[in-house]
Amino acid sequence: MKKLALSTLVLLSIVAAQAPQAQPPRPPLVACEAGKNVPCVVLATNPADIAGVWKQYQSNPAFAPQGGMGYIRYNPDGSFVLGATPEGTRTPTAPFPSGTFRFEGSRMILEVKGVPPNMPECARAVHEVRVLRVGNQPVALSFTPIEDTCKPRLSDLGQAVIFIGR
Repeated sequence: MKKLALSTLVLLSIVAAQAPQAQPPRPPLVACEAGKNVPCVVLATNPADIAGVWKQYQSNPAFAPQGGMGYIRYNPDGSFVLGATPEGTRTPTAPFPSGTFRFEGSRMILEVKGVPPNMPECARAVHEVRVLRVGNQPVALSFTPIEDTCKPRLSDLGQAVIFIGR
């Protein structure tokens, strides 16, 4: 009986120690259809899917603009820049972070430069990104964290990120 209990305990320990298995992404609530100018959702899989300037909340005390709202520019080359104004996202400017992003399937991997030294958990994140559109026109981004422990970013991206322009 002790041997069975010990074997069960070892087996449970092995199962608990394994990394969680990645779940497949949920399908869009309303898939986009060519030629239809209606609200729909696309799961982003490449930088071009999210390229443009977007307005978002920015609550990180290291760089939060007045009013707690700012902008992020995702470029087709896989770079991004945060700023207090749309123009401020053209080139990286301290204290705002910048960095790179890439997609592995439906997972966006974010690598951040300019992370405050006391916030190393904000240097990398993995999210799924849904693009809410009307026809072909982007309207907002919705982020689902897969691997992210940066509390300010999780708070900011817990709200829709609104499309401003290209």
